[in-house]
Amino acid sequence: MKNSMLKTVGVLIISAAILLVSVGCVEEDRYDKYSGTSTSSGESGNINFPNFDNKEENLPSQDETSQETVSETINPLTGKPCTSEVASARPVVFMLNNLKEALPQVGISEAAVVYEVLAEGGITRLVAVYNDYKDIKEIGSVRSARDYCIDLADAHDAIFAHAGQSESAKKVIISRGTNNINGDYMYRSKERLKTMSYEHTLMMSGKNLVEAIKAKGYRSTTDKKQPLSFYESEITPKGSKASYVEIPFTMAKKDNPYAVSFFNFDENTGVYKKGQYGLDHIDGDDGKALSFKNVIILECAHSSTGDAEGHINVNFTGTGKGKYITMGKCQDIVWKKTSRTSSYTLYESDGKTPLKLNPGKSYIGIVPTGSNITIE
Repeated sequence: MKNSMLKTVGVLIISAAILLVSVGCVEEDRYDKYSGTSTSSGESGNINFPNFDNKEENLPSQDETSQETVSETINPLTGKPCTSEVASARPVVFMLNNLKEALPQVGISEAAVVYEVLAEGGITRLVAVYNDYKDIKEIGSVRSARDYCIDLADAHDAIFAHAGQSESAKKVIISRGTNNINGDYMYRSKERLKTMSYEHTLMMSGKNLVEAIKAKGYRSTTDKKQPLSFYESEITPKGSKASYVEIPFTMAKKDNPYAVSFFNFDENTGVYKKGQYGLDHIDGDDGKALSFKNVIILECAHSSTGDAEGHINVNFTGTGKGKYITMGKCQDIVWKKTSRTSSYTLYESDGKTPLKLNPGKSYIGIVPTGSNITIE
């Protein structure tokens, strides 16, 4: 009996010892995955275990966690929720090619605001405004600057990205000390080079853009008010019906326009889908038609410079008329801009009540006074 009890106690002691060794091995294996050291080969050595003492103190409190989560504010370019980093980011304006031969553009759907404005020969340039650009895969193709497009960049306190410029644009950049990126950190798309002329292939990524801004020492944030104002939530304004909009970009009504932008209202999504050259205006990145919550048309004086290249002047200063189109409705508006370098303000038809837009992306077509716009 005594020997039997001793044997039983001995078995329990040995079992406990084995259990302790096993637990130790399990714990060692569990910590090894943090240290990056493998023990499966049986090699000996020092293993640096993580420090789990007071681990509760290293975790964020509930208040800290909620502060990190509730970091959204309003994007001053769209009126939509965004991170505080995007809200305070200084916009970047890109001069984008809009020739038929250069289509499709890439990254254009990522722009918060897209301006379309005439250049020489009846062609148009797109002036795309971005403030959430770090992760954009590619933007392009980038083309040369016109001086009045720099005015649009100044209205947004934006960095100006382009590839070359007219003589008048060069003078403006120098005289104003414009923070510009002129082909720097851009590259030629190998894919576009297969099917397009050389001048239609210059691109830039969001990563390169961030590097360029840093390398040049440009200010990357802004606290200046952006020109557009927004409702807190979507509304359907009063006005005439506007299911279809057509904008012929031409210096005179009798001209046969090279560029005609048109918009069809999609009642299901509440946005206007853009077309040009008789087809959907797509982003080559996803093949989808560009869509805008707001379509704005601003009229101002256009004139020829008289130079050999046929460049034009676009006088977007003073006061002028326009149209605001959203949610299938159109209303008359007034714009005011005190100088070429200032921002601008949009008003309702009385010229006194500041105009508010529906939250979302905006297209702004700047056309000659008296243009033959179709709205139906």
